[in-house]
Amino acid sequence: MKRSRVYLICQVLGWYSHAALNIMFTAAGEKLTWNAVAVYLWGALAGILATHGLRAFIRSRHWLRLSPLRALPRVFAASIVTGIAITVLVSAAWPFAFGAAQLSKGGFGWLLPVICIWSITVFLWAAIYFGVHYFESFQKSEIEKLRLAVVAKDAQLRALLSQVNPHFIFNCLNSLRALIVEDPGRAQSMVTELSNILRYSLQSGCTETVPLEAEIEAVTAYLKLEGIRLEERLRVLIELDPESLETRIPPMLLQTLVENGVKHGVARLPRGGEIRVASRVENAAVKIQVRNSGQLGEGGSSTRMGLDNAKERLQLLYGNAASLVLRNYDNDSVVAEISIPLSPA
Repeated sequence: MKRSRVYLICQVLGWYSHAALNIMFTAAGEKLTWNAVAVYLWGALAGILATHGLRAFIRSRHWLRLSPLRALPRVFAASIVTGIAITVLVSAAWPFAFGAAQLSKGGFGWLLPVICIWSITVFLWAAIYFGVHYFESFQKSEIEKLRLAVVAKDAQLRALLSQVNPHFIFNCLNSLRALIVEDPGRAQSMVTELSNILRYSLQSGCTETVPLEAEIEAVTAYLKLEGIRLEERLRVLIELDPESLETRIPPMLLQTLVENGVKHGVARLPRGGEIRVASRVENAAVKIQVRNSGQLGEGGSSTRMGLDNAKERLQLLYGNAASLVLRNYDNDSVVAEISIPLSPA
């Protein structure tokens, strides 16, 4: 419904409800005549006309932009002026309803109380009018803040993702460069897997989340690449709960953890080691574990950029509903565990 129509409906209902209450109170205390009913109804119409003029004046003076403290004295003075205007309009109808003699009968002591009553009524009208506009302004401000927060979050996510992709790609290219000289046949296989990963990496830059199943496919391709380079020194085990495959995670998140496990764990051990990726559904959340051979702090030179990046992306997308923990496990391995809300299938 248009704002102008809502305003008109509220004006009519409000002022004629006010007239109806006056009629009810009058009927309860004395005999009610049709002349008195007509005056009360005319008073409602006078209230509509006078406050409509007050509304136009308020809008022309831009009082709605003022703070409540600055607007208060202006509204108070305008309410008195409008109250006087309504009193004049209602008093002008009095002689037609009851005769001119009734207007001055008993003096004009009634004039000041009537002006006060109408002024108070107008002041209450103004309080409601300003209250509605202040509330709408507050809502618009909050919506604008949320929009700005979403834009900022999106920009931050894309900046973080742009840090992950080059980091991963350059590592693959360095491995490929070394393998071209040592084993050209394996280098060709590596190029095929690398093209699959690059395709996924470029596509993932257009979205904030991807299904876990798609991320696992990229991780599998990466591990095949590393398997070509490390041969029997790298052992891979992947165990996934089928119910977790549709859950959406930030792209390249799992890939980053697996890459760190290979680079800072398995690749540093003379005998190599194992990379194990597992997922399970637990309490409406998906737990994803990446376990690699090695221990934290054993001659590592990692800047932890990948881990900090992953934590920040989870925080931006899911807040406190997601977590990432890295810890030593059983004196011979390191576990990175992600907890993320379960996505519906």
